[in-house]
Amino acid sequence: MRWFLVVLLAAACGENASPRMPDVDGGAPDPSDPAYAACAEFTGPGVIVPAHVEGVLAGADVTSPGTCAVTNAPFGVESAGPDRVISLRGLRTGQPYVVKVTSTSDLGFYVTTGCSTSTGPSSEQCLLFEDESLGNVELGRFVATGTSAFVVVDYYSSQAPSSADFMLDVYEEECADASQCDASRPACSDGLCVECETSFDCHDAAAPRCDDVAHQCTTGIDTCTTGPYGDDVAEPADDGPAGARVLALDATGRGVAAGAICASPLGESDFVAFDVTTIGEAWSLQLGWSGSRDLDLELFAADGTPLGMSFWEQPERVRLTYLPIGRYYARVREFASTIDPGPVSYTLLAQRTLGPGCTSATDCAAEFRNQLYRGRCEAGACVAIDGGGAIAEGGACDSQSDCGPLLHCPSFFFVAHADARDTCARGCSADADCAALGDFVCTTYLADNFCVPRCSSDAECPTSPGDEPTTGPWYRLRCDVTSGRCLP
Repeated sequence: MRWFLVVLLAAACGENASPRMPDVDGGAPDPSDPAYAACAEFTGPGVIVPAHVEGVLAGADVTSPGTCAVTNAPFGVESAGPDRVISLRGLRTGQPYVVKVTSTSDLGFYVTTGCSTSTGPSSEQCLLFEDESLGNVELGRFVATGTSAFVVVDYYSSQAPSSADFMLDVYEEECADASQCDASRPACSDGLCVECETSFDCHDAAAPRCDDVAHQCTTGIDTCTTGPYGDDVAEPADDGPAGARVLALDATGRGVAAGAICASPLGESDFVAFDVTTIGEAWSLQLGWSGSRDLDLELFAADGTPLGMSFWEQPERVRLTYLPIGRYYARVREFASTIDPGPVSYTLLAQRTLGPGCTSATDCAAEFRNQLYRGRCEAGACVAIDGGGAIAEGGACDSQSDCGPLLHCPSFFFVAHADARDTCARGCSADADCAALGDFVCTTYLADNFCVPRCSSDAECPTSPGDEPTTGPWYRLRCDVTSGRCLP
């Protein structure tokens, strides 16, 4: 068990009192020039790591440097809003540390070794700038260069954050992936070895659900009201894959699972399992229900890898092709903004068809309406490319992690001809930057633009699964055939 030092930084705008800090041995680090007013927050005593800090943004005293050693911020290294500096003590040189900032607002942070300019830290002092998420959690990693460092929690927007409160956790990194963990805590989550990261790490039907706070496998939740239909008979075991009902197929390859689900809690899930027993099988699944409630269908491999989804239709439909032999899962959820304990009944229909296996990546790309691209045909089944960050420019990819440094993979969901279009390519600011690659253009719709093959139809343009389309299945950019660009 890890113990964290809890500190409350009760600082409000205009407050003169210094926040209460724990006693520390020896003098505080003094990396700042006291002549600079922007560096005043860097001179106080610090908190010992591992630490948990509850704080409040107060004022806009410090400006982030222009560049940092590591930057995870698609909208640039910018900070112009209220900030808070937390001094970290007791670091071990060369040790990786995880920094996690949680807030009801969309905040960011950066890590520095000191403050040495009239506006704040210099670029040479900045180890990490993290503002990647548009949500409530920012997570980053830095390697300590000494026994002390500073985290600046910050904000950049045209208006003040809805809340200035935040929580900061800093601790030593235990793992970068699950291979560094053991049998008692086999999953890696936010740099720590834990019992589970998702419910796919839970293998007991009596405890099928992963608690996303404690990261422990626990019982399912059965809080849907009975209503005229009641909840499904598998509750609460089917809240995770371990308790999933298994589809039984008739002689024609057809299977049916009936159930009911509600939005209590909002993440309530029903899992249904199905088994692929021969190479070349294709599975079509359809989720149907009555009324105006919004149900979603998602399909996964046994390890939790997403394979396909349907969000904006009724009924929801997904077709998977060329699956490797093994067990797979369908997850049914209700999309709702508020708790609703009243269940809605549904029917999940499945149809298995038999056929030959794939012969090339072209076969793997043929079905793209609701299926995620798996870019390598191996022994008749389509599997993900495992590039390990080493694929050179022009090489095939199906995820960003495949490509080498400074290269990008256009692995957008549900795009036609992915076998020809998903290749590692350089970043760009204009089409001229892509000329050496052939018939490529520079994207214009991303924070970090890169070279992609010219489009010839709307089906080759990226989708935005989170945006509701005028007609299903997905909101999609449109192809301007003359320029070869995909446009909003």
